[in-house]
Amino acid sequence: MSMKVVHLSCVAPPEIGGIGRVAAKEVSLLRARGIQAELIAPDAPNQTIADTTITKRLRPVLRFGNASILPGITQYLQKADIIHLHYPFYGTAEMVLMTSKRLPPIVVTYHMDALAPGLKGAAFALHRTLIQPMLLSRARAVLFSSFDYAKKSGAKRFFQTHMTRVKEIPFGVDTELFSPGGGNRARYMIPEEATIYLFVGGLDRAHAFKGITYLLDAFAHLPDTTHLLIVGDGDLKEKYEAYASRLNIRARTHFLGKLDKKSLIEAYRTTDIFMFPSTSRAEAFGLAALEAEACGKPVIASDLPGLRTVVLHGQTGFLVQPKSSEALQPVMLRLHEDATLRHKLGAHARTHAETFSWDAHIDSLIDVYEDCCSH
Repeated sequence: MSMKVVHLSCVAPPEIGGIGRVAAKEVSLLRARGIQAELIAPDAPNQTIADTTITKRLRPVLRFGNASILPGITQYLQKADIIHLHYPFYGTAEMVLMTSKRLPPIVVTYHMDALAPGLKGAAFALHRTLIQPMLLSRARAVLFSSFDYAKKSGAKRFFQTHMTRVKEIPFGVDTELFSPGGGNRARYMIPEEATIYLFVGGLDRAHAFKGITYLLDAFAHLPDTTHLLIVGDGDLKEKYEAYASRLNIRARTHFLGKLDKKSLIEAYRTTDIFMFPSTSRAEAFGLAALEAEACGKPVIASDLPGLRTVVLHGQTGFLVQPKSSEALQPVMLRLHEDATLRHKLGAHARTHAETFSWDAHIDSLIDVYEDCCSH
């Protein structure tokens, strides 16, 4: 099939963020199907660019956090058959969608609600109320990773009033790559008899919703035979390290930084229990939780829309009240004390993860593209 698709994302690997990871994965898999696909993203300050074959970097005229305006982007978009916008992408999204009548059909993946405290959060809320509905109405199709999230998100009114344009396309996981296997406790100098918890995610301000302080608070009340691995990097890492020291758990809390894929899979396999204590709708799916399940690990996660389609309560792990170390701690202790339950949940987690196929995801994506081009 001859088709050119341009993806737009506010970040791209190796930058932190699930939006960029999904966009890059989709582009790579579309190319494997013979589709001309390219990812356009802003320049990444102080980052080594991992793959320039699928990603074109443009220098923004203005960048604030993950918001940016990309100059001259229209010339790239006009040559495409489909524009696939990964939202939110403040600045560029407005520029593209408000000029959509002069552009090819636009598909939007609605990844998450942008939420933040204070004035920044108020600005996000104002945007969702006044601008976002107009932007989404310009798209031929709006994709969500789950209807569960769509119905609770900041786009719920659009979901209700434009259902013919809304599609549910869950993200996938490579179950051959992320699979059960032997770990390597010696690498982290952790005794064989210890119970290991693992967190994977950004440690920067953009990912402050990951709930790490609640996790550390809960972990501080667990026995000394437990250890916590924290994978990720960012400008809040030192703050979290200092907090762990104040809680007197620094010796058994291992901040590993950002890991390459091989080392990340080893970390999943080494752990006993995966932790996903996010605090708000800024978390919409849970790619890391799905990867952990694919490695046969039970997950303790916050009971949030979208995330509860990945983590099934009582089957692949447990869902707990968000923003509550008091809710986390007893569940963490229960799985520490019950190895049989851990193994049972982990086996079910692997089976559940196998239902999230990237091949099925791309099949559905291509169907959306073809439908948009035929109208």
